[in-house]
Amino acid sequence: MPMSSADRSDAVDATTGPGTFDERAAKALTESMSVLDDRLDHELRDEEFLVVTPTGTYHVDMVAETCDCPDALHRGVRCKHQRRVDYARGAVPIPGWVDRSAIDEQLGQHLSASPRIATADGRTEVFEPDV
Repeated sequence: MPMSSADRSDAVDATTGPGTFDERAAKALTESMSVLDDRLDHELRDEEFLVVTPTGTYHVDMVAETCDCPDALHRGVRCKHQRRVDYARGAVPIPGWVDRSAIDEQLGQHLSASPRIATADGRTEVFEPDV
């Protein structure tokens, strides 16, 4: 089965070390961001999200695979906001080797879906932050 572009750009063996885990992925997990969906902002459609950060609010469309941040617009890369949405809603599991205490406590806070984290046996479980 072919991988979507989201799968290719975030392809990480979640049970092994950080060899393929890039800086944008790390920022998506550790920086302060809140992800809002259509439950909180009724102007959003399904698969559209607002990512609120201390420096701005960004519109992420997961169907179109777009974000209106400068990184995505000018560099054509999968930005930290798109990755944050993937992690927050559990579409991409958090690698099991990451330092749980470094993950932003707001991850998944405003969504009906839950973040997932990889386990040592190759499965995933709902991520519960160490608060």
